[in-house]
Amino acid sequence: MKGNIRFSARRAAWLALALALCAVLLFIGSSGNLTQAGSNTPKASASVLSPDVTCPAGQCFTDVPAGNGFYDNINALYMDGIIGGYPCGGAGEPCDPDNRPYYRPGNTVTRQQMSKFVDLGRRNIADAIGHSLYISTTAGIAGDFETRSGGEGMYAECLQASNNCYAIEGYAPTGDYAGYMYGGKGVYAESDDSAQAALEADAYGTNAYGMSATSAMYRGGYVKSNRNSSYSLYVDDVDGPTQTTAALNVRGTIRGEGDLVIGGSKAGYVVDIMQNLGDQTLELGDVVVIVGNAAPVLGQIPVVTVKKATSAYDMGVAGVVDEVMYAPSPETKAAYEKQEDALRTAMQQRNDATAKANAEGTKADLSSISMPDANITDEEGTLHADPSATQIATNGYASVVTLGSFKAVKVDASFGPIHAGDLLTTSTHAGYAMKATDKLQAFGAVIGKAMGDLPTGTGTIPVLVTLK
Repeated sequence: MKGNIRFSARRAAWLALALALCAVLLFIGSSGNLTQAGSNTPKASASVLSPDVTCPAGQCFTDVPAGNGFYDNINALYMDGIIGGYPCGGAGEPCDPDNRPYYRPGNTVTRQQMSKFVDLGRRNIADAIGHSLYISTTAGIAGDFETRSGGEGMYAECLQASNNCYAIEGYAPTGDYAGYMYGGKGVYAESDDSAQAALEADAYGTNAYGMSATSAMYRGGYVKSNRNSSYSLYVDDVDGPTQTTAALNVRGTIRGEGDLVIGGSKAGYVVDIMQNLGDQTLELGDVVVIVGNAAPVLGQIPVVTVKKATSAYDMGVAGVVDEVMYAPSPETKAAYEKQEDALRTAMQQRNDATAKANAEGTKADLSSISMPDANITDEEGTLHADPSATQIATNGYASVVTLGSFKAVKVDASFGPIHAGDLLTTSTHAGYAMKATDKLQAFGAVIGKAMGDLPTGTGTIPVLVTLK
């Protein structure tokens, strides 16, 4: 917690007791020579008070037993005229006439008020020890709470089950933080009640996120379910599938190593990862044909090897080049997967240790389960688009559009003017498509349908890729 805030319940109790006693002494004050309760006789000096002095009724203060360490001090204060009593028998104030409760002279403080003051102090001390501690400040940091015993800096517990109690509750006005914690291992949250979240975050301010997670050095979050029958992450929208906005919005690439199951429509085009094995570089809009296949770079999906199309009506047409892709070398890929396996194993060990400690009613010690270093970044170890590159060299990788509406395909109108709706096929102009005029030859060699016009020359037009 910021400010090196540490806490010891025992030290807080002693501090509260000392403060309560100081408050009492400040409250009672002093006023020179006072008179004994019900008497106008001046008191003698404390110097004449014998260590074994006795009072008329055996003790001067019935609330303080003779064995108490404060007994002689209080009597000495009385004998010096620093504290005094008042006549008994006031309205609603039954008392022992030999008892001399102390108070600030001149103030109209009743015995009942004084008793309430002392009782509240006693209750505050008891609360600091075992029930609750309330701290507030208007001048910045209230102070340090520390522990030197190796235990928790602050421990809070609700003592009664099912009482809708917060073990720790914080509040701050607009513009302030209700809680701020930093350093060490961060914050651990656990829930043992059925169907209750370990961490629940709600936001009610305009444009305020319910939760924000940022990592300066690594991934922003890790989510996992230890049950194969449950989702690791569940995203819900206000109106479910009928919600007009997306339940999940990702501003970037989505990479997956499993299936993609969609219960609704899909917008956009479809690509496959292909490798250029031709002797010419590839770029956006090039038409390519199949050469063969290569080892997978994502999961177990075979990589199609391609080259620029150079003949008319080529039935091996594979699609239209989209982006340059980065693929790690086999060695880097293997090292990255080994690193990720080690990270997953360590996380599972931590989860298992925590579950075991919960079952035993203890706190998990995770210090012996170290997280392995992530020396290979996700960028180095995974397949992804490279927006800084524009050409795919021989043996390089590209995403190739195989289905859907795409922004650009290279076309040559010298083989015939092209209009929207025309079928397109490969041509003898390397990498360029042309209008398919021979329907029989076009069977199995169609790239798709033109979505724009090009009456003459060469250029690019949008295309609806429909390989057939």
